[in-house]
Amino acid sequence: MTAAKLPLVCAATLHSLEESLDGERELCRNFVCRYVEMWPGRFERIYDAVSSGHNEEALDSALSLRSSSLMVGAAQLGKLTNDLIHLLGSGRPSATAKKLAALQACGNQTAWQLTTSYVDPAQGTHI
Repeated sequence: MTAAKLPLVCAATLHSLEESLDGERELCRNFVCRYVEMWPGRFERIYDAVSSGHNEEALDSALSLRSSSLMVGAAQLGKLTNDLIHLLGSGRPSATAKKLAALQACGNQTAWQLTTSYVDPAQGTHI
């Protein structure tokens, strides 16, 4: 399945995270807020590692991003990160570079949607 066929943010996954935290919506909101705050640095670490040819570091950072993305319901970003993980081992730098551009765009959209619909629903619609 392509990333575009997945929701940007899966509300059911986000609600499952809330339930796993004993329904503590504020605790979940804080976790999601921290995820959003960490997004630029996470992408930068992956980008810098790929750009400098440090595939092990890029892989480690990508695995971390994939795990946290899937936890907060960032389905498209999780899929794109998974695709990047596979590309890192393929030795195809041009395909990896293209995936980085898609990853950055999707990550920015995901951070915006999580912020406006979950972290601060006064800015948008509620998930």
